[in-house]
Amino acid sequence: MGTRAQRFAHVGCFGGAIMTDPSPSREGPTGSDPSHRSHRSYRSHGSRRRSSRSLRHRRIRQVIAASLAVILLLVLGAFVYGLWDRGMFPANEASDDWFEAKGKPQVRVELPRDDAHHDSFMEWWYYNGHLESERGNQYSFHFTVFLVDNLTTHTVWHLSFVDHQTGRHYAEQKRSTGNPSRGIQNGFDFNLGNWRMTGGGGEDRLRVLTTDFSFNLELTEGAPPVMQGGTGLLDFGLAGESYYYSRPRMPITGTLKVGDLVEPVTGVAWFDKQWGDFEILGLGWSWFGIQLDDGTDIMLYELFDKGGLPVLRSGSSTRDGVTSVLSGDDFKVDVKDEWVSEATGIKYPIEWVVEIPDEDIRVNVTPIIRESEFDGRITAYVVYWEGAVKVTGSHQGRGFVELSGFERMFKEDAGVGDLE
Repeated sequence: MGTRAQRFAHVGCFGGAIMTDPSPSREGPTGSDPSHRSHRSYRSHGSRRRSSRSLRHRRIRQVIAASLAVILLLVLGAFVYGLWDRGMFPANEASDDWFEAKGKPQVRVELPRDDAHHDSFMEWWYYNGHLESERGNQYSFHFTVFLVDNLTTHTVWHLSFVDHQTGRHYAEQKRSTGNPSRGIQNGFDFNLGNWRMTGGGGEDRLRVLTTDFSFNLELTEGAPPVMQGGTGLLDFGLAGESYYYSRPRMPITGTLKVGDLVEPVTGVAWFDKQWGDFEILGLGWSWFGIQLDDGTDIMLYELFDKGGLPVLRSGSSTRDGVTSVLSGDDFKVDVKDEWVSEATGIKYPIEWVVEIPDEDIRVNVTPIIRESEFDGRITAYVVYWEGAVKVTGSHQGRGFVELSGFERMFKEDAGVGDLE
């Protein structure tokens, strides 16, 4: 009994019973100090505590490292997805298409998604159109919604209408806060009182009611959209970048009222959509949208900065769904006459000869009426010329011209102070 009892150590201060070996080599000589065994038990328990703390710290470090790795992978994944979504990383394409795609410009616009509103500083939906009634009366219009999203959001409406029979030019404008089309996907719906512009996917509707004229028009996509610049993205240098596409030939049907006369009308419209973080007030331009009778649609634009220095000359020529991107060397625009606005004193080029030598095109472009200036200072702080034109020469056709930013370069004395 006594021998068996000697095989158990006493209970230490931490309450832990420790089995001992009765052999002298491990326990020491008989009658050795019991406090020595108690001290050795304490050191063993403290060692285990330090080991436990070290293990906890190591696990915390592992959790932190794993969390950082997950965050890094998420950020990298978002970056790669952004490249893929913009067409810059065709990772889902077959290998043969991958090597071919590297040599082709990637289209940056997706429709009908990009018919809708974007979170950008400047965006606009623009229509111009030519109408003809059953009696043969001819009219033209331009109808635009500008969306400015800066510290606050503003929606600006510009509308002009010309009665070709009388030469009368009508102009209307409105401005409101907010974005009436916010939340609309794959399209747009701007509604302000008696004015409405709605559409998407090339199925659009324009409704206007004024005291002088009214129209209710339906437009359809008569040809594939044109990605300006080939990709739908234009570089404006220091002024920024702009996404840009067009539906240059949209058949129109509807009803028009001028005065007391109500007439069914048909016609053709040109639709432009632009958006991006670019400085519109830092740019000026001459823009030509020409629809030739042989089915060719031509867009030319010459952009310049505040000092009149060229920023970009480019354009497109489209026929039967095939578009050729035009560089500045592919076309010529010669000004043949000028017109000075009595209201603002701004001097505008007003007649042109346009040449595209590789397509054997040399045409005269002249306005239906010269007095087509639009004074938008009360809603958008801009003045521009926007008017219908007729096209003659090697080809026949019609179109629209827009001239903006000319108050910074070409002004007469009259009205100049009001533009500063």
